[in-house]
Amino acid sequence: MNALTAPNIEKFVAAWFYALDIHAAVGECQTYLASTGLEMTFPEKTLHSYADFNEWLSVIYQTFFDENHNIQSVVIQSTTNTTANLEVVVGWQASWFTPPSAKSKRTSMDAYQRWVIETSDQNPYGLVIIKYYVDRFAYAPGFSQL
Repeated sequence: MNALTAPNIEKFVAAWFYALDIHAAVGECQTYLASTGLEMTFPEKTLHSYADFNEWLSVIYQTFFDENHNIQSVVIQSTTNTTANLEVVVGWQASWFTPPSAKSKRTSMDAYQRWVIETSDQNPYGLVIIKYYVDRFAYAPGFSQL
């Protein structure tokens, strides 16, 4: 099976975001990530290892709830025999609560991302994320900003 087909890549991207939406166990989320050479850059932090990811994910899961990731686009920029460069735009909505506030806050945004994925046998899709860069957020009017 060629894991680097557009339909399989789209299923992989959807599975990744679904795992985040349901707050899947960290071990399940790790199956989508390369075990070596990992680099994930978020506005608040850059991650280089499973340990970094575990720490980051724990904070995300403890902070945000009612998360929804809605994939707007997955564009394959280039491929080799074992890797692909993607541009991903995902709509993200989430709520969070900061005590002693009377109400939670809600954000809604499009997150513009660049990924490098590579073939792997770590999950049913035959792919893992090796590089993941969040370039910018475009917030929906009237929603809270991070």
